[in-house]
Amino acid sequence: MKKIKEIYRTVFLLPLVKALIKLNISPNLITLLSLGVALIAFFAYKAGKFCLGGMIILIASLLDTFDGEIARQTNRVTKFGGFLDSTIDRINEFLIFLGIFFFYYHHAPYVLFWIFLALFGSLMVSYTRARGEGVGISPQVGIFERFVRLLFLIIGSFLGPQIMVYLLVVITIGTFITTFQRIFYLLNNSKPIE
Repeated sequence: MKKIKEIYRTVFLLPLVKALIKLNISPNLITLLSLGVALIAFFAYKAGKFCLGGMIILIASLLDTFDGEIARQTNRVTKFGGFLDSTIDRINEFLIFLGIFFFYYHHAPYVLFWIFLALFGSLMVSYTRARGEGVGISPQVGIFERFVRLLFLIIGSFLGPQIMVYLLVVITIGTFITTFQRIFYLLNNSKPIE
């Protein structure tokens, strides 16, 4: 996974980031643009256009990597920028799941259970990391981080609504496992309060 991320970063990301830096685009603006893109994904999923939704998630994911890289390259890394990025990421993920929810609500209500669990698991993975970092321990364990969750959503989108159901189950199981891994990591690495 790390090799794929590094190839993506050097071959694709950095040249585009350099072009955006020349245009003097703010990292926070890129973050806010990803929110607009996720809103479009919401409407695509709601309308049952899963393939289009997958392409839009791909674009939103790209924007999500641009903001942090632009901030690092231009020395504009701020606590607020990190906070805004994390917050918008959660909203974007919610919008995607909400669009999927509305589609299945009308076509296959039995899937709603898995959508709720997948969303809950996704939020818990992010929460356990943020809360761990809040107490001084960064529990970056488990494989179902945001990149992997979005990858499964993109794959499910391209394969269609019938296959997406199975990938929602995989996301649910994977996020629950990752959440528990992070909880146990914190348990094993925390010191008693003195």
